[in-house]
Amino acid sequence: MYQKILVIFSLLFCISFGEVVSVRYGNYPEKERIVLDFNSRVDYRVVLLENPKRIVVDILSQGDFTLRAPKGINYRLGKHPWGTRIVFERDFSSVKAFSVEGPFRIVIDLFKKTEKQEEDNDDALLAILDPTVLKVIQYDSRAKERVISERKKNTIITQKRIIVIDAGHGGQDPGAIGYMGIKEKDINLAIAKRLSEYLSQDGRFKVIMTRKGDTFLPLQERANTALRNRADLFISIHANASPQGVSNHARGTYVFAISSDAARRKKHQIINNDSYAKLVLGTADVPTSAKKVLADLAMDVTLYESVSFGEKIAKSIAKELGREVQFRGIQRAGFAVLKTPGIPSVLIETGFITNPDEAVLMTDKEFQDKFAHAIYKAIVNYFFPTEEKLTLSQ
Repeated sequence: MYQKILVIFSLLFCISFGEVVSVRYGNYPEKERIVLDFNSRVDYRVVLLENPKRIVVDILSQGDFTLRAPKGINYRLGKHPWGTRIVFERDFSSVKAFSVEGPFRIVIDLFKKTEKQEEDNDDALLAILDPTVLKVIQYDSRAKERVISERKKNTIITQKRIIVIDAGHGGQDPGAIGYMGIKEKDINLAIAKRLSEYLSQDGRFKVIMTRKGDTFLPLQERANTALRNRADLFISIHANASPQGVSNHARGTYVFAISSDAARRKKHQIINNDSYAKLVLGTADVPTSAKKVLADLAMDVTLYESVSFGEKIAKSIAKELGREVQFRGIQRAGFAVLKTPGIPSVLIETGFITNPDEAVLMTDKEFQDKFAHAIYKAIVNYFFPTEEKLTLSQ
């Protein structure tokens, strides 16, 4: 009887209120992030308005939507014949918006003004994409209304996704030295370059590499590259190695994303370590109670999105290359992925450089190409899962 009452109540709730859209919020040193979670894909449009500054999300559907937003997120919701309009009243320097599926969500990044803010010429560039046509048009940024993201009838208007590719090690840091003196840094760079080529040919992505040659870059600078360039994804490519004295027969690919346990540890660090709090939050001069809230917000999107993207990469590599792939949470202290709050980040260990068969395989250009293409397909699937893949020259 009790269960029947629950079912009836649930049905009445859905009829009365329609779909409840959950709103998640993250506050980071350089941006705020608003994520709208839906039960299924919707047609939508994100528009920027000036004087005063507003972000408008038009849900182009006849369904009835209500919002469940955290405190401090001011919004207005209006019903129209064409659907539902959500207006967020927030200040911003620039805004990026896009949708991700599995589950469907609209992501809005509001970038803050900084003293040394560099001009971003790509803000005015919008790509119009459909399954067969790729065009780029110039948009007049002086217009009072700017459509910056739209999904309607299989047509997408969106800004380019920014992908930061990090080839691990480099310069005086060779990484692991494997069979016949093969250096990890060389394998990492070869795969990173091929991945960059695939993404650049696609046209929907802006690619930034932390290094393009045999140069050394500190871990924090690699993370800063992602933060400075407002990255949508951070991908670090490495090779694995068995410890000395251990069998050299270990094989397979490992994909790492920050785990729930690691996220809890990082939150603890933010709360109890002033220098780390300043790095992640931009300031350490806040009460402990506020730090707890900010730490929670800072890791939320990183954890959720990193795991979602990491799973797609693991599946793609296993499918495309027939390799054994293990997906795990980050355990490596100090790895840059833990210092890019708000940016989905993963580390990929291509194979074991200490295994003779794996080492030789990883130096093979065909393998490097297939491995890079598998990562590329995972990136496309993460942002555009229902779209036909573009045919690229091999």
